[in-house]
Amino acid sequence: MEGIGQVRKLEMLITVLVFIMAACFFGEMSYVKPPAADVLKGMFVPKLSGQGATGDAIALLGALVMPHNLFLHSALVLSRKVPNSVRGINDACRFFLIESGLALLVAFLINVAVISVSGTVCSAANLSYDNKHQCSDITLNSASFLLQNVLGKSSKIVYAIALLASGQSSTITGTYAGQYIMQ
Repeated sequence: MEGIGQVRKLEMLITVLVFIMAACFFGEMSYVKPPAADVLKGMFVPKLSGQGATGDAIALLGALVMPHNLFLHSALVLSRKVPNSVRGINDACRFFLIESGLALLVAFLINVAVISVSGTVCSAANLSYDNKHQCSDITLNSASFLLQNVLGKSSKIVYAIALLASGQSSTITGTYAGQYIMQ
């Protein structure tokens, strides 16, 4: 991608796609109301229990801290106009640090929402037999039921859009990072 305007458009597209996914899960999270004390405890005192929990934790860490995004942030830094003074460079470094930190914070909060929603929905006392079965083996293909409390029958469509947005965001960032590395 050549030109600063193109990079900004790409950043805005990725931001919109990420916020579509976030809106779906934060909306559901506000409906199912997971116990705040348990969510906070889980953030600071993690506990792995259940079949496949270790693998899920490793996958989550890998999804949150993706090495190609380090290259992508380097490319985005190069697309910015930075003053040639020491103060200008220091200010730019500070802003880039804040920008990267905010991106990781947003990703972390989205992951907290996804985990909180799935944990709250799947541990509900009034869970139907079908949902109990789906909770025993949640996959990308079957996870749309997690959003049905807020979205009803349209949960599958909205989840598909959110999943498409998430996939496109990952594809765009991976491709752009690869392009940066190859150049």
